[in-house]
Amino acid sequence: MIYELIKKYVSHFESKEFKRGEIIYHEGDQPSRMYFVDSGLVGLFHIAESGKESFLRVFSKNYVLGHRSLFAEEEYHASAVALTNTSLSYLGRDQICDLIVQHNELLREFTRILARDLRQAEIRMSGLVDKTANARIAEALIYLKLKHPEQTWTRKEIAEFSGSTLETVTRFMSVLSDEGLIEKSGRDFLIHSPDDLLNFVEP
Repeated sequence: MIYELIKKYVSHFESKEFKRGEIIYHEGDQPSRMYFVDSGLVGLFHIAESGKESFLRVFSKNYVLGHRSLFAEEEYHASAVALTNTSLSYLGRDQICDLIVQHNELLREFTRILARDLRQAEIRMSGLVDKTANARIAEALIYLKLKHPEQTWTRKEIAEFSGSTLETVTRFMSVLSDEGLIEKSGRDFLIHSPDDLLNFVEP
């Protein structure tokens, strides 16, 4: 993980606590720092001109976020929200750039991260790889349930958010129920442990 690697060279990080539902950064903001998740879950989402909200991904402990826009020197393409009470550490743009200049291994690792992010984006757009379907569904379940707990989500809506099919969502939710990771209640569902659910679908 890049966070663990950076910790070898940085003795002090700035940090901030976010309450559930609090926005970390908004789409269109100019990035000035890179964030690292110490605890909690962060959801990334985009709102189209039509007002429709699209879920992109979930970040859990030790993940880095905000890096793509920071390196591209462009506005955030999506907003980040704390899905649970969340603790983030962060470093400023200049500090990150200095670290990369001083330590080539950080540049290589960031290159790998960006390359993997691009691959995942291409796979998601093509819809060709079932390997990530369950992961997308799990992240969508977490995002929808934690960000909008008052709403009952249909399997069709979950399929649309996860870029999957109704049949795949229904089948995978049955597996999660059998494993005790979610509890189905009519059309609604409960997530017992978001971390356990994410770990279940990690390759």
